[in-house]
Amino acid sequence: MTEQERITYCRICEAHCGLTVTTLDSQVIRIRADHANPASAGFMCSKGAAMADIQADPDRVLTPLRRCGDVGEFEPVSWDEALADIAGRVTAALATRGPDAFGMLLGNPQSFSSTTAAWAGRFFRKIGSDRIFSVNSEDGAAHQAACHLLYGIAVPMPLPDVWNTDFLLIVGANPWTSRGSILTEPRLRDALKGIVQRGGRVVVVDPRRTETAKRFEYLGIKAGTDGFFLLSILHVIFEEGLADEAFLARFTAGADDLRRLVRDYTPEATEARTGVPAQALQELARDFARAQRAVVYGRTGTCTQKYGTAVNVAQELVNVVTGNLDRRGGALFGRSPFLSDEEHRAMGRAAFGQRRTRVAGLPDAHGLLPSNALADEISVERDDAIRVLFTVASNPLLSSPDGQRLAGALDLLDLHVAIDLYVSETAAQADYILPSTTWLERPDLEINFAMMRLRPFVQATSAVVPPAGEAREEWQIFEDLAARIWGTSLLPAARISALQQAGLPLSPHGLNDLRLRDLAGVAETSRSKFSGAQLREEHPSGVLVEAPLEGRLSGLLGHADGLIHLLPPEVREEYRRMWADTGPSGYDLRLIGMREQRSHNSWMHNAPSLMPSGRRLTVRIHPEDARERGIADGDTVDIESATGAVTVPASLTEDLTRGNAALPHGWGHRGGWQRANAAAGVTSNTLASSRPEDLERLAAMSVLNGIPVRIRLSNVPAASRLEGDE
Repeated sequence: MTEQERITYCRICEAHCGLTVTTLDSQVIRIRADHANPASAGFMCSKGAAMADIQADPDRVLTPLRRCGDVGEFEPVSWDEALADIAGRVTAALATRGPDAFGMLLGNPQSFSSTTAAWAGRFFRKIGSDRIFSVNSEDGAAHQAACHLLYGIAVPMPLPDVWNTDFLLIVGANPWTSRGSILTEPRLRDALKGIVQRGGRVVVVDPRRTETAKRFEYLGIKAGTDGFFLLSILHVIFEEGLADEAFLARFTAGADDLRRLVRDYTPEATEARTGVPAQALQELARDFARAQRAVVYGRTGTCTQKYGTAVNVAQELVNVVTGNLDRRGGALFGRSPFLSDEEHRAMGRAAFGQRRTRVAGLPDAHGLLPSNALADEISVERDDAIRVLFTVASNPLLSSPDGQRLAGALDLLDLHVAIDLYVSETAAQADYILPSTTWLERPDLEINFAMMRLRPFVQATSAVVPPAGEAREEWQIFEDLAARIWGTSLLPAARISALQQAGLPLSPHGLNDLRLRDLAGVAETSRSKFSGAQLREEHPSGVLVEAPLEGRLSGLLGHADGLIHLLPPEVREEYRRMWADTGPSGYDLRLIGMREQRSHNSWMHNAPSLMPSGRRLTVRIHPEDARERGIADGDTVDIESATGAVTVPASLTEDLTRGNAALPHGWGHRGGWQRANAAAGVTSNTLASSRPEDLERLAAMSVLNGIPVRIRLSNVPAASRLEGDE
């Protein structure tokens, strides 16, 4: 029995921190930060360490399971039995219903695998279906739509140059906890502190005094009103002659239209909507515009609201109008060392709205349809209704809005195959659950988020431990199904000979090694070529590569006139609707979600180190709002929206701006995970609607922030005082 140390990197969030994993007889016993990693430099968070709990979790699914009764009742079967039956039923469905009957949902964890989405896509293209859905509609599709409308491309997206800016304005993001998103930067805390240390400012605008806001300057705002705030910033910039007119003249179209539009958004006119004092907004706008280098950064808070795309356009416009786009210390377009911008466009990854859902006509983002459309796409009484569904690392009954409506739709399926680590609430309704590997059990190459790095970086890893039980990599499952259904591989024929000549495995991991060999040819200034083996053996902690980001604007803009379109007609109409929208009557508070520091979506709630027995879900309310409703700390309250209702204990905190409440997401487990179930709680997304008429109009975002609610003291007996996660 000998302990060994392996170098790898985390694949839980976009930071991709370097890790040192200690193993004993193929078991993970400890996970620590890798101090040699040039990007994360010894940083990791509690979630990375908690992966040891997930790895050894007795509730993990380690053999194929077949439904044998009611929801959640399964029996173990062999891989041969499972794959043979699934392949036979897929073949029969293709013959009787055709490819239109097939759908797939990709969850968040698969985003951090270099192989899963690629092979899932190849499998579905072989079927003849393009109905692949993703949770991007609960995440970042609004930002991608905004970039598409403004710049004519959805990727690459502008990244806030946090290492060089003098003024960082954060709207609806909490990077101290999230470690950045649409920004792959593990040392983000150092970057934020560095801004202040060199005399700059970090200002956080949020309904909640977040972990980030507590460490820097804070400006409270009413949830869902960020659009008014940002357009007022633009009003001050234009009215006081602070716009970069030379930049606007050279790179943009529609400056005069935008100037006229924002005249109505005076700080005085928007103060009643946002709660932001007019004078504070004016001073902020002036200071931002006069800073030598400044940038606005927003994230899920600005995406998952009623006018999310228009809000994301507005935050981009603040960067554009002040001339802080495509410049050091402002917003820089990301650049992948693996794929050129032209290749991304050719592959369709730079596109938005190229395809639509069948029932409501909701747009795709990066080729993936919105998950909130699934209930309608399944339950519609039409020949093209989805009747065969694959869910991959996804739990939409908790993570998508109005999960109960989707649960009812899942009952209509002829075949539901879940590929997952657990019997999640969604997988519990499947016909088969196929066990997948954790990221510690597979080789990988950090490629999916390479375009999101301010400091381009390359790292490859071998598997740290062999797969537990009978778990298989997702790509292998799709490959095995393809062999049974069509007698063929999903590997591109054009690549097979190249892999054979290079002596590389005929697999997606072999393709990754081919990418590494071509690295220098793609990143023109990179000084070295690598084979995968060289990178893993000689540079296990990864290497920084040179890929200049500044001065690329002219070559990136995708509109036919080569300009930034400041006020697209669709966005102008959204601003008109936003101005006229007074909200529904009878709902006097606005509910936001919140990211908890020791949690990640729903799938890490079974880890003992993250879910101690005393941890409970509470809704956060400002003491004055609670007093007006007769609510004391620890009381049980009912939260009602137009869509649903939940009952939870309340925690009183002055971290909330008055008029807002906050409820974390990802709770309310009823699956096959004991600790998660024991934590109880409710899913906050019960309060959000998945009906097309209730979604954000331009990107089909689920409205998870700024939900109109009312909160009242419940008839349920009051709970004792419960600790939050802060």
